[in-house]
Amino acid sequence: MRSFGYYWKEGFRNIFKHGFMSIAAIAIMLASLLMTGTVTLIAYNIDRSIVELQQSSEIVVFIDETLTTREAKALSSRFDRIENIATIKFESRDEALEAYRLELGEDASILDGFTSQNNPLRNSFHFTLEDPTLAEQTLEQIAAVDGVARVRADEDTIAKLVQVQRVFNIVSLAMVVALALISIFIISNTVKLAMFARREEISIQKMVGATNWFIRWPFVIEGMALGLMAGVLAFFAEWGVYAEITKVASGVIPYFKIVPFEQLRWLVLGVFAGAGVLFGIGGSVTSIRKFMDV
Repeated sequence: MRSFGYYWKEGFRNIFKHGFMSIAAIAIMLASLLMTGTVTLIAYNIDRSIVELQQSSEIVVFIDETLTTREAKALSSRFDRIENIATIKFESRDEALEAYRLELGEDASILDGFTSQNNPLRNSFHFTLEDPTLAEQTLEQIAAVDGVARVRADEDTIAKLVQVQRVFNIVSLAMVVALALISIFIISNTVKLAMFARREEISIQKMVGATNWFIRWPFVIEGMALGLMAGVLAFFAEWGVYAEITKVASGVIPYFKIVPFEQLRWLVLGVFAGAGVLFGIGGSVTSIRKFMDV
């Protein structure tokens, strides 16, 4: 128990004893976590927006004009069996005509000659998909249903959105991995500098018979404490950066919806604190290994 208290005491004493190196380590970890976190959150929001845009891409299915409105509506049960359909909405030919009148506004008078008896429009279904990447297969299944006259879908737009999503996911993943590797490299080298400054202290402890873990534990606790402080500071910094990004994005791209930070704060805090502790402990353990051979 005394040893445990000694480890914590020495760990925190080392933080203040080498104040400049501690501040440098915290600053580097903070910057690394902030950069990685910002890229990840932007990637998450863009990916989410692309998915929403893909899912809102509507497919319109026109029903054969030989079917009555009741018969056309009855096809809903056939469409319900098709997987990958998120929502189904039936629009009768009369509803379509009224919607067209509203769309024309002041020019709606050109439709005055059309009634339910001579309505040129068709009954239709409006679909949205759960997974836009399976649009081609889903469209084939819809078109195969008896009574379907024509399917209207902007397949090129859906395909382009899927392609953009894939490319962006690859780019964002590469950026996050690169920043994470750079962060670990910089943190490791920063801790190595701190260990190098204490090489004589470590050598003396080894000469008087101290075990490797007796020497290592204070540095592990020091790294953990520095990482935790960096993680918490990075969390608050990320909160401010995220608020600015939200403000700028809402002004430049009004339809681009960003998830409120309040919905992500506990996840971000947990990830930042955990990553900070992991980087701090990992950097301390790997960096001090070379100083154990005296």
